[in-house]
Amino acid sequence: MKKITFLLTTAILMSMSSFAKADTYKYIPYVGADYAYTRTSARNMSPHHHNINLRLGSEYSPYFGTEIFFDQSNTDNHRRPDIKNKQSYRAYGLDANAYLPLGCDKTISLIATAGIGEYVFKIKNHPQKHHNEHGYGYRFGGGLKYLITPSWQTRLLARYINFDHLSNYKYATEYTIGIEYHFN
Repeated sequence: MKKITFLLTTAILMSMSSFAKADTYKYIPYVGADYAYTRTSARNMSPHHHNINLRLGSEYSPYFGTEIFFDQSNTDNHRRPDIKNKQSYRAYGLDANAYLPLGCDKTISLIATAGIGEYVFKIKNHPQKHHNEHGYGYRFGGGLKYLITPSWQTRLLARYINFDHLSNYKYATEYTIGIEYHFN
């Protein structure tokens, strides 16, 4: 039984490697920039932010790619009679992307993305003290990508972010529109 399992595993691996060689795809790096609107679920409030997101990524095949990102938000102001509250955040991390090209010319692709990022929330409460909150966000999203030219692409994406190890923040929803340049 062990020999049969070994032979079957070897045959599968050999066929996969020959299939990979037959359908070669060159590594394509790209840079991108996004505008994002983010709504965050926090304790006693729901801040919303307008963000700039910078990305550096690579596509390894027409169906898979990875990217690192940096995200910086604006300051969201909340006023109550007794407290003035200002919040902003920045984040960085890694996303894995899966693509499904559609149609004969493959100008539109569906995107699924999953990743992890570190989020740093800066909170200023007046007249109380200021503090920062650090934690991880697990990111899951989906959207569309449109091929304008072989080098220029645009994408629309909706993402859910679940925060871990943050006392005041639970989750966020993010909606992005962006453009990317591929170094073909």
